[in-house]
Amino acid sequence: MVMKTEKEFRKRDFFYLMPLWLLSLIVPDADDLYSYRSKEFKRKELYYLGVVLILPLIWSDPHFHHLMVLAGIYAILALGLSLFLGYAGQISLGHAAFFGIGAYTTAILTTRYAMPTVLAFWASAVTAAAAAFLIGKPILKLKGYFLALATLGFGEIFLVIVRETRTLTGGVIGIFGIPWFSIAGFSFGTYLKQYYLIWGVLLGLFLFSKNLVRSKWGRASLAVAVSEDAAKSVGIDVAQTKIKVFVMSAAFAGFAGSLFACIMSTANPEAFGLGFSTLIVMMVILGGMGNLYGPILGAILLTYLMDVLARYQEWSLPIYGVILILLLIFFPEGIGTRLGIRLIYLIGYWAKKRKRDEGKL
Repeated sequence: MVMKTEKEFRKRDFFYLMPLWLLSLIVPDADDLYSYRSKEFKRKELYYLGVVLILPLIWSDPHFHHLMVLAGIYAILALGLSLFLGYAGQISLGHAAFFGIGAYTTAILTTRYAMPTVLAFWASAVTAAAAAFLIGKPILKLKGYFLALATLGFGEIFLVIVRETRTLTGGVIGIFGIPWFSIAGFSFGTYLKQYYLIWGVLLGLFLFSKNLVRSKWGRASLAVAVSEDAAKSVGIDVAQTKIKVFVMSAAFAGFAGSLFACIMSTANPEAFGLGFSTLIVMMVILGGMGNLYGPILGAILLTYLMDVLARYQEWSLPIYGVILILLLIFFPEGIGTRLGIRLIYLIGYWAKKRKRDEGKL
């Protein structure tokens, strides 16, 4: 069975076969592919956590730290959208608006009312979630492309309101002078401190999401994604389930927006347009819908891709488009999903091989 599966490997699998094989060498033995479950994968997550903690200390370049800070913020936003897009099966092109609501809430509360950034952080999530609840009642009755257009319209309405309410939001200029994020007097004023802040928040939200999708509510969301009619037939309140996941997704965007405002020290409407919503959707799709690691991987990949292509100026958009097309062709299920499948296979294969070798000794 193993030899037959090896022959079925496609050529593109060999590009990441070697690093995955190296990863499999540090994983404990398993009886077979399908028995490799919770204990070993918890250890795998500890390896990932160790990499996140040690990486900025090994690679001390400030530019690298700043890129990882942005990637972490985008990953929080993509993780929330993944709950709505990947697990609930709904489409949203307006998450940049919730991101902007979080950023402007923090900007207004900290600069106009001198509220501590920690409180503004939570207020931003609550404000974004409240906005999602208000618009979710009517628009979540729509499905498919109609829902996507409705969320797109909400995003455009948000931009118009921000530009026209100059006394509150600063209009097209925006709000400047937003203080650094601080906790009990400790200010996150350097890229290294911001790195640990952002990725610490991301880790907390990731663990929350992981427990959420395994809960009764998470199973109901998956049922709605598969078939709303079938979900109704087993007693699931489809409307309430979609509203709950939409509100939760918006709260994640509010958290990300608040952190973005504190890191960049500004909130400007140009950062929250349709292009940004599309970028976040691409992060979820490229990373892999239906798994929580995918959006994080997609956020890191596209953040670095945009940074590299920025050097080519007028050629950046064509190159960016070609790369995205190639990624979608070679990784139709998402990079995170594909790597996860191959990692599971290789771990099982090398664990079985090691046990067979030990049996021959």
